[in-house]
Amino acid sequence: MSTVDDKRNQIIGAALRRFSHFGIAKTAMSEIAEDLRLSKANLYYYFPDKFSLIEAIVYQIIEETDIAIGNALDSIPGTLDLLIRMLDIKKEYFEKYYMLVVDLHEMNINEEKWAALAKAMFEREVGTTSRIFEHGIKRNELVTFDVPATSELYVAMIRGLAMFCDHATPHTLVDREELARIIEKQKQAATIFINGIKK
Repeated sequence: MSTVDDKRNQIIGAALRRFSHFGIAKTAMSEIAEDLRLSKANLYYYFPDKFSLIEAIVYQIIEETDIAIGNALDSIPGTLDLLIRMLDIKKEYFEKYYMLVVDLHEMNINEEKWAALAKAMFEREVGTTSRIFEHGIKRNELVTFDVPATSELYVAMIRGLAMFCDHATPHTLVDREELARIIEKQKQAATIFINGIKK
């Protein structure tokens, strides 16, 4: 790992600790710099603004989940079991970074930047789901189908359940107790979905 990567990771780690404890809005970039004994100019060299730091944290969390899902692909043979594991991983990360998730929902981030990040996160989830479905097709467990379109449909369904679970209107922010109910409904929906495309 290069010195630049090492410094970036140190900054991300310090920011994540501070954001998790004090919240994003109440954390100044100068405080993160102080925690690491960096000048503000040095911090801004790596991250020109708070959004770029938030974005780096989000991508680091996505990378961590990708590794966990990759390990599951290597050790769990069944498609439904893989989708269930993927939901469990999402729950684990939601609980681990709960305060960060809550804060992100309350932040007023430039709409265009936030929309681009949200789109990238959605596409990453669709890509992961595609890997799981392709795994099932190769193992002759699933019928052949349009993997990208079906993956997008599956992710939209799972996300829709998260927004509308026990609510008549969209509800994007959930507490820890509600999360357990949402995950159970998502697992039920995954079971129904997979039963429809099994051989």
